[in-house]
Amino acid sequence: MLAITNESDFDALTGFVAIKFWATWCAPCKRMSPILDKMEEEFKSIKFVSVDVDQIPAIAQKFKVRMLPTLLLLKNGREMNRINGVVLTEPLRKAFRDLTQEEAK
Repeated sequence: MLAITNESDFDALTGFVAIKFWATWCAPCKRMSPILDKMEEEFKSIKFVSVDVDQIPAIAQKFKVRMLPTLLLLKNGREMNRINGVVLTEPLRKAFRDLTQEEAK
């Protein structure tokens, strides 16, 4: 998973993108990480990136992130889905499938 360290790195993202908003002090964020690692291996067409809200609060503010973890699914910069909190593997897998199948329609 690519760690975004500044806003210009973030602005360069295109295509299907899954953004994990997290913080080092967030226990639910730590529980979500292995699930997202598994999804990254499975969904090669999606770029997985992470944003530490304490390091780059402007991006979290831009997307109105109110809780952690928050996962945003984007298609060419447009928000397609928002998932708040820890999510089990199957519902997350469905969200990723829905995102990438949108392209086929």
